[in-house]
Amino acid sequence: MKRVLITALLVLGIGLASPMIASAYNFGDYRSVTLATKGWDALNSGDIEAVLAYTNKCIELYGAQAKKMQASLEGYVEGEKDDIFKMWALNDVATCLFIQAEAYRKANMMDEAKETYQKLVDEYTYGQTWDVGGWFWKPAEAAQERLDAIEAGIDVDFGDSSSATLTTKAWEALNAGDVDLVSTYVNKCLDLYSEKAKEMQASLEGYVEGEKEEIFKMWALNDVATSLFVQAEAYRKADMMDETKETYQKLVDEYTYGQCWDNGGWFWKPAEAAQEKLDAIESGVDVDFGDSSSATLTTKAWEALNKDDLDLVLTYTNKCLKIYEEKAKEMQASLTEYAWETNEEIFSYWALNDVGTCYFIQGEAYKKAGMVPEAKKAFNKVMNEYFYAQCWDANGWFWKPAQAAEQRVQELDEM
Repeated sequence: MKRVLITALLVLGIGLASPMIASAYNFGDYRSVTLATKGWDALNSGDIEAVLAYTNKCIELYGAQAKKMQASLEGYVEGEKDDIFKMWALNDVATCLFIQAEAYRKANMMDEAKETYQKLVDEYTYGQTWDVGGWFWKPAEAAQERLDAIEAGIDVDFGDSSSATLTTKAWEALNAGDVDLVSTYVNKCLDLYSEKAKEMQASLEGYVEGEKEEIFKMWALNDVATSLFVQAEAYRKADMMDETKETYQKLVDEYTYGQCWDNGGWFWKPAEAAQEKLDAIESGVDVDFGDSSSATLTTKAWEALNKDDLDLVLTYTNKCLKIYEEKAKEMQASLTEYAWETNEEIFSYWALNDVGTCYFIQGEAYKKAGMVPEAKKAFNKVMNEYFYAQCWDANGWFWKPAQAAEQRVQELDEM
C-alpha cells in the first residue's frame, strides 16, 4: 500500500505529501530550517521519497510566508548575515525547491525537474542558502544554470558546490575533453568564490610558504586559480586561442598567488604555469604538459628529442626541473649507493630518476644541435649532482644516466 501511495506522489510531482506517507517520517520541530536540512540529508542518501516528504512539508507550512517575503523585495538582501537570515521562510522554501528539483534530476525525471527549477526561478527568486563553509549562495541562479545545462544537453552535477568539488569536476571534464562541461564547473566556481579569492589575493605579497595547512588556508584563491588554469587548458585543447590567452592572462593578473595541490604530494603554481603557456604560445611552441608529473614530462622530452626539437625538449625538461629538482636533490642526498633491491625500491626515487634523466636528455639535445658547451654542462650536471639517478628502459631494465653522461663527455672531448 505504501508503494502505491508513493508512486502516486511521484506522478503528481510537487504537492503535499500524503498523511500516510508523512507519518513514516520524523519532521522534528517542523521548523523550515529543520525540514530543509532533512531534505538535504535525504538527497545525499538518494532517497527521493524522503526528499519529497520533507520539502513538501516545508512548502506546505511556509510557502505563503515565503511568497510574502519575496514580494517585499526588489533584489537580493545584502549586508550582514543576520539581515539575510531575516528572510528565513523565503530562503528555506527556495532551498527546498532546489533540493526537490535535484532529486528529480538525479532520478532522471526531467519534466518534473525542469518544472521545479522553473517554479523556484519564477516565484522565489531572491531566496538565499547558507553554506556551512561560511557563505550564501542563490538557489534561483543555480536553478537557472541547471535549466540552461539541461537545454544545452549538458549533464551537470555540482555535488556539494564546494570550490574543491567544482575544481575536481572541472579537471575530470578536461580529461574527458568536454570544454562545455569544463566551463560550466569553472564558471560556477568563479560565481561562488571569485570574490573571496580576490580578498585572499589582496592580503598577500607573495606565495604562502611553510606547512601544507597554511597554504590550504587560501582555499578560495587556490581553487579559483586552478579552475581558471583548467578552463584555459580546455580552450587551448579546443584550439580556441583567443579565449585561451585571455583566461591564462586573467589568472596571471588577478589570482597570482594561488597554489594547486598535486596528489603526488606537492604544490605547484597555476599562474606561473599559465605564464609559461603564454610564452610558449607567443613563441609558437606547441606544448602540452599533460598532468605535469615528472614521468609525463620526461616521456614528452624523449619524444621531442626523437623529433630533434631542441626548443620542445627544453620546454619539457625545464618544466620538470622547475617542479621536481628540489625533491630530486633531497633523494640524491639520502643515498650512498644506487638503489638496487627491487624495482619498486628504485622507482621510489622517482624525482631523482626523472630529473637526472631530463638533464641527460638536455645534453643529448644540445649534442645533436652541435652546442657542445651546453651539452657538456648538462651531462656534468647529471654526473655531479644526480649520480644515483636511474632510468627505466621500456625493454625492462634500468640504466644509469650519470654513467651514460660520462661516456658522452668523453666523446665530446675527442671530437
